[in-house]
Amino acid sequence: MAGGCIVEGRTLEQRYQWKKTVGSVDDRETLINRWNVEFDHKKTPDYFQTFGLGFFEYFQLAEDIGAEPLPVLSCGIACQFNTGELVPLAELDPYVQDALDLIEFANGATTTKWGKLRADMGHPQPFNLKMIGVGNEQWGPDYISRYKVFEKAIRANYPNIKIISGSGPFPSG
Repeated sequence: MAGGCIVEGRTLEQRYQWKKTVGSVDDRETLINRWNVEFDHKKTPDYFQTFGLGFFEYFQLAEDIGAEPLPVLSCGIACQFNTGELVPLAELDPYVQDALDLIEFANGATTTKWGKLRADMGHPQPFNLKMIGVGNEQWGPDYISRYKVFEKAIRANYPNIKIISGSGPFPSG
């Protein structure tokens, strides 16, 4: 669902942030999509994300059709074909916490902060999320060092969650 280039964003500020996709649909902000500025032939921006379909709706859809959801979150690197902006490793904690919070949103008890929000949105039972992706099409040492931080934290808190890594946008990885 949340995969592809919107995960990374052209800049880190424009990355996909799952917490902006839950709660009241009316309160969700609109974000300009990176594809607005990728092509010279586009004279005006016309590609936005409204987050009308957020992670809650995505998890519901997967549940309804019997699919396993695979949310993919930013690893702290903006699109390497654009800015390649990096979050310093010492400042990566909020990104890692977003991953942990998403797992809690999907699977946590209704007594937890994010499990309660899921229940308040109308789904008290867990979604039984089994896997999560870290980064989209990222590559190189900067990606690997950030992936390892995510892996350590997720394994420590949710040892049964499968973590999917990126391998870059090229067949060679």
